[in-house]
Amino acid sequence: MELKTQAIYNKTLSITALIGILASLLLSFQKSVFSPVPVYGSIAFAVIMFIGYFMTNYFLYGQDSALYILACFVSQLGLTMLYRINPQIFLKQITWFCLGVLIFIFVSILARFWIDVDVGSTFFFGVTVLMLILPLLIGVERGGSKSWIQFHDHLFQPSELAKITFGLFLAKTLEDGKVKNWWLFAIQILSILGVLMASRDLGAVMLFYLTAVIVVFVATSRWDFLAIASGAAVVGGLLGYLTFGHVRVRIEAWLNPWKDVPGKGYQIVQSLFAMAQGGFFGTGLGMGHPEYIPAVTTDFIFSAIFEEFGFLGAAAVIVVYFLMVYRGIKISISVENSYLSLAALSITTMFGFQIITIIGGVTKLIPLTGVTLPFMSYGGSSMVMSFASLAILNGIWLKGRGDENGEPIE
Repeated sequence: MELKTQAIYNKTLSITALIGILASLLLSFQKSVFSPVPVYGSIAFAVIMFIGYFMTNYFLYGQDSALYILACFVSQLGLTMLYRINPQIFLKQITWFCLGVLIFIFVSILARFWIDVDVGSTFFFGVTVLMLILPLLIGVERGGSKSWIQFHDHLFQPSELAKITFGLFLAKTLEDGKVKNWWLFAIQILSILGVLMASRDLGAVMLFYLTAVIVVFVATSRWDFLAIASGAAVVGGLLGYLTFGHVRVRIEAWLNPWKDVPGKGYQIVQSLFAMAQGGFFGTGLGMGHPEYIPAVTTDFIFSAIFEEFGFLGAAAVIVVYFLMVYRGIKISISVENSYLSLAALSITTMFGFQIITIIGGVTKLIPLTGVTLPFMSYGGSSMVMSFASLAILNGIWLKGRGDENGEPIE
């Protein structure tokens, strides 16, 4: 890494830590009695962030540090809002952030040296299906979908890991720029989507399907496939509307939430009210009413940010996410190995569609689906697997640039 670029990254990381400490000082005076918890939390966050940054730079010289820094920025903003909403959740999320950073370091090293290990697409397909079937067998139901596994007081969502293995399955299948057996490939995709539908996780169905369509089109340049896939999406959407009652509720709430504000339209209406209250500059940190927004720590955390930081703050969050997606696409384009390129594209596409889906849902741009906002929504599965996804991109970047010793090629 050039010294000038490294100095910029160091300053950016320091500014991120400083912003977090200042925000925590404001929140510590939120109540009449001073509370040191947010200050301690922000210091712990800064320590973890710097340790992760310097360790990855030490072990993985030449890494794409921007991915890590951008992830830490949005994570800190999410933690700030979580403390604002629920201090107990904030403390848990700090723990998940720490684990996510450790996973980022470990998976970055793993991906750097073993991402191109000779494993067939059937292996990744099997792991994906296994991760999605497990909740149906031993899982618990939350929010209308059976996609969680409970360990004592902790919940894990295997579909978060399946998003990664599904991307690797697509990349491995399409690494030659064509599909050797279209019928087998179609059956594999439909079986994955079928398991997701059985668990009633329709948001994940949409993410997996759109990712598959984009990656297959990029790999094969088949316009006929794109046309057929688009038609199938329309038919699938109509069948979902006719088959699942909660899909009809969400569609109706999207089309006209004001028709039944206390019922079907309550979630989206409260989200719109919060964003209207925030306006251009926001109400200010600690001055809004996020407690009025349903599922504010998970699905609707973007609405809470919009309320207290305004349109400017919300736009800044979107720009940061855009930069993360841009870095992923840049990595995909820069790598000559077709498998690694498609793997980076698959992970980036899934990540980008997830962001578009949840932000579009809470702003009433598209119907609302139950997916989380990466790095910001409360939840260990989302936090850890989001860091793992970026770590794979980081490893692919290093693998594409460096020699077998990990030194970057000038």
